Amino acid sequence: MSSRLRKSAAARWPTTLSGLALSLATLSGCAKIVGIEDTPVTNDGNTGGDENASGASAGGAGSSKAGAANAGHGNGGSSASGGAAAAGEGTGGASVGTAGSGGAAAGSTSTGGNAGSAGGSQCPCSAPTPTCENGKCVVRGPTMAKAVDYYIDSTEVSKAQYDVFLAAKGTDTSGQIADCSWNTSYAPSGDPVDDPRPVVNVDWCDAAAYCAWADKRLCGAISGGPLAPTDLNDATKSQMYRACAGADGERYPYGGFTLMKGYCSFGDNMADVGTFPMCEGHYSGIFDLIGNAAEWLDSCDTAGGTDRSMDNCELGGGSYINEDYKCQTYLSNLRNDGADVFGFRCCSK
Repeated sequence: MSSRLRKSAAARWPTTLSGLALSLATLSGCAKIVGIEDTPVTNDGNTGGDENASGASAGGAGSSKAGAANAGHGNGGSSASGGAAAAGEGTGGASVGTAGSGGAAAGSTSTGGNAGSAGGSQCPCSAPTPTCENGKCVVRGPTMAKAVDYYIDSTEVSKAQYDVFLAAKGTDTSGQIADCSWNTSYAPSGDPVDDPRPVVNVDWCDAAAYCAWADKRLCGAISGGPLAPTDLNDATKSQMYRACAGADGERYPYGGFTLMKGYCSFGDNMADVGTFPMCEGHYSGIFDLIGNAAEWLDSCDTAGGTDRSMDNCELGGGSYINEDYKCQTYLSNLRNDGADVFGFRCCSK
C-alpha cells in the first residue's frame, strides 16, 4: 500500500420501470422507470408533476389541475408513460400515451381536447439525464454513457462537481442508508485538489450519498443493488468490470491484454478527469476506468458486524501511482476510509 494512503486503509488483492397514471407520491414507480431499484428518485418542488402547475402544460384545456397526476407526471421521453395520458378534467385525452421526445398523446374524447405538448413537464426522468429540476431532465455530475443495458458516468466525479453537492446539502446528512448512519459529514478530508481533478479523500458513504443525490447509485451489480465481492471480475454481473474489461474480460479498457504506455493516467500526479482520450472503455465515452483515482464500488462485506463503518468495501481500477493496475485490480478498505487516491463515479441503468 502506498504511503499516500491513510494508515487505516488496509489493502488486499482478492482473486478476483406501471400504469399510465403515475402518482407523484409513488417513489417506487419512479425508481422502476429510472431503473435504479435501490435508489428512490428525488423530485424538486418545481417539477411538472405539481398538481397546480401541470394541467395547462399538458392538456391545453380544462382547469388548472387538469390531469395533474397523469399529464404533469408523464415523461415526454419515456417509452413507458410518454407524454400525457390524460388532459382536461381527467376524463379527456387519449387512453394510451405514446412515446416521443415532444411529449403527449393527443386527447380525442370528452373535455380533453388536444393534449398539446407536455415536453415542458418531464418527471420522472431516466438515465442518462436522471434528475428532474425545474421541470427538465438533467444530469448531475459527469455525463453518462451507455454500457450494454445500463449507464455509467463518463469520468470520475470531479472536485468541482462534488462541490455542487456539498453546496446543495450543506450540513444535512440525513437520508443516508442504514449502513451509513454514522456518517456526519460529506466534506472530503485531506488537502483540496484542483476543480477538474477527481474528488478524493471521500469515504464510501460520501460517495454513495452523492450518487443518491444525483439519482444514480454507486456502481455495483448490473441487475441493480450491491455486487458480491466474489463477482467483482464477472462481466455478466459487475457494472464497473463490464465497462472496463468488456465481455471477454480483457485487462485494459482500451482493449487487449498488453499495457500501452501513456494511454491512461499513471505517473507522478493525478490528472484532470477525462484528459486521456486513449483510456476509453469498451463502450464509447467512458474514460479513466483504470489509473487516476481508485473508485469506490457498491461491493462490501459485513466484517464490521453492528459497526457498519468498519465493513470492507471495494475500490476498482487502481490509481495513478502504479501502471501495473488493470481492470482486474481492486483495493479493499474500510467503509469509513478516505485517502488521496480514493474517488468514485456513479452508475444507473
